[in-house]
Amino acid sequence: MQKTKKAKKISGQKLREIKSVLKKSRHDLNVETIQELMKKHRLEKVQPLYTMKDAEQSLDCFSGYPYRQAVEVGRGATCTLYEAGHILGSAISILKIREKDRVCKIGFTGDLGRFNNPILEDPELNFAEEDRDLDLLIMESTYGDRTHEPMEDLKNRLRTVLNEALDRKGVVVIPSFAFGRTQTLIYTLHELYNENAVTKVPVYVDSPLATNLTKVFGEHPEVYDRETHKTFLEKGQNPFMFPQMNFIGSVEESMALNRENKSHIVISASGMCEAGRVLHHLRYRIHDPKNTILLVGFMAQHTLGRRIEEQGLDYEASGRQGKPPLMKILNKEYPMNAHVVKIGGFSAHADKTEMLHFLKKSNLKIKKIAVVHGEETQSISFSETLRSNGYDIAIPRQGESFSI
Repeated sequence: MQKTKKAKKISGQKLREIKSVLKKSRHDLNVETIQELMKKHRLEKVQPLYTMKDAEQSLDCFSGYPYRQAVEVGRGATCTLYEAGHILGSAISILKIREKDRVCKIGFTGDLGRFNNPILEDPELNFAEEDRDLDLLIMESTYGDRTHEPMEDLKNRLRTVLNEALDRKGVVVIPSFAFGRTQTLIYTLHELYNENAVTKVPVYVDSPLATNLTKVFGEHPEVYDRETHKTFLEKGQNPFMFPQMNFIGSVEESMALNRENKSHIVISASGMCEAGRVLHHLRYRIHDPKNTILLVGFMAQHTLGRRIEEQGLDYEASGRQGKPPLMKILNKEYPMNAHVVKIGGFSAHADKTEMLHFLKKSNLKIKKIAVVHGEETQSISFSETLRSNGYDIAIPRQGESFSI
């Protein structure tokens, strides 16, 4: 609103004046003033689904329960949790609801994890006898039409990508979800460093949330799988800490890392490149062909991560011919000269084959499956796969009801 009609831009002096009004300090917005200005000029604002106060109040509603223990969740209703293998504490839920003389059983997979994934146990296949006969299973379909790279190939793929980037004296930027994905990456890097399979450059986790979550992982070795105990714990090693590992705390440390010219690996949130510190690492590194942007997880439609994935991989497939695609980051366009590589197998979600494996190898007897939690193309494709394997399938629409 302060742009001049003649220049159609804001002068440096005017910009500094505006910043002094809108910001309390270098990193803190003056929220009260911004809200007053939005109200004054009748600007539309997004109403949050919940506030920090709401989130804090909700903590009183949380209770922890072990797997395989029935918990009363209402009159005549119990819930039993089983290992889902997706992230720390993830669970498959089996609800038993008694009405008059009948017991209805509903299963909910939540997010299913991968089989043979490091750190955590595999998804449960052996359910208690009283929980096996399900009237309805509500099942996710995040990767309903895709197959991940085999788990045993992931470490070699990561080794190859890192060595190629480090041979160019580049920086490797890895956008990653703070919970689960980051810890799997640290674990795998630790293995590679122990094996002297890659150049031992510094590794930085630049995400306060990921740092805190990694501490939580380190405090719960009782949930690790046998492989993790054998590889690290029995040797007296913490899977998530090695000499080259660094956790970035302050904004100032993060900004200093952006200016670091020596080769290093940085893992930063958010995983889909929509917010967070990863945006600054991308804008500092994306223009340099020495660097690599390594994508290790699902990128939803209409996110910066999806645009980097689609346009970056297309550019790589063309032999990097012609002008590089332009990426808009923090309202400025940058040529994507950096190499873009995707390793899909690091996803914590089971793929189509693994979800089918769960259904066929578990001792569940299922009357009907409701396919949910996936983009429409994924849900439809997975439903077709399940129908061809003899399952009774439905893809619920919002507001649709089922009689059980």
